[in-house]
Amino acid sequence: MVKRLSLAEYSAKIPKPGKSDYYVVVLLFRGDETKEFPKLKRHSIIRRYWSKDFLEAVREAIAVKECGNLTVDGKPLPKQDVKVMYYLNPVDFLKLSYLVSTTFIQEKMNIVLASLRKGDLRKAESELLRGDVFSIAFSNVAKAVKKHVIMVDVDTKDKEFLSLLEGVPVRFVIETQHGYHLHVYIEDVKDNETLRKLYSLNEAFSKKDSFKRLFGEKLLDKWEERLIEVKGVNPLEYVPTDEYPVYELERRDVREFVEFRS
Repeated sequence: MVKRLSLAEYSAKIPKPGKSDYYVVVLLFRGDETKEFPKLKRHSIIRRYWSKDFLEAVREAIAVKECGNLTVDGKPLPKQDVKVMYYLNPVDFLKLSYLVSTTFIQEKMNIVLASLRKGDLRKAESELLRGDVFSIAFSNVAKAVKKHVIMVDVDTKDKEFLSLLEGVPVRFVIETQHGYHLHVYIEDVKDNETLRKLYSLNEAFSKKDSFKRLFGEKLLDKWEERLIEVKGVNPLEYVPTDEYPVYELERRDVREFVEFRS
């Protein structure tokens, strides 16, 4: 059985944060790069919110987005170009603080030593005084996790490609504009064969020759690079909304969803 979940229902089923873990929700700019916002890239994070309570962080982010007061260089950002997303796995802030401190010290020492070698004492001094610790913290957010969930990004709604993932224990599916995000929970993976299948699929959609070796001529004419991709350590995911609905798969099998969509 496939069931569409509300945001509240979904939030009750996602991994619970540990003692030093927090949910991290972000407002992400997903518009095209334009002259109007030259400082923003297509996937720029505008704001971050963290809480032990997933819904609390989400509601705060949504409220800020909906108030329409987000600006860059005094210019308002179009609401439709700002997405509410979250890191798929809770972030361990204790681990994050360790990563930040070691990275911060190492980066500072590298820059200072390079400046001293050049005899640039003024630059060495200014680097020691410059406190850019927050930028280092935010760049390490994705690494400070205990991995509970793997995301498989399927950038097509073609059922033939979805069927290639049959047998993989998928717990949730979030529907995107062009395809689906499949959530595979580590605790549902019973053997290494499942992981091998996932990563061989990842390889098959990085090189056409690899796809051909794995599947022969089947679907070769529809092949596109990264059509199916196993995402990295802790990817950003859409917060479920009417625009990005989330479904729970009772039997934990993609076949359920393929049949549901048929």
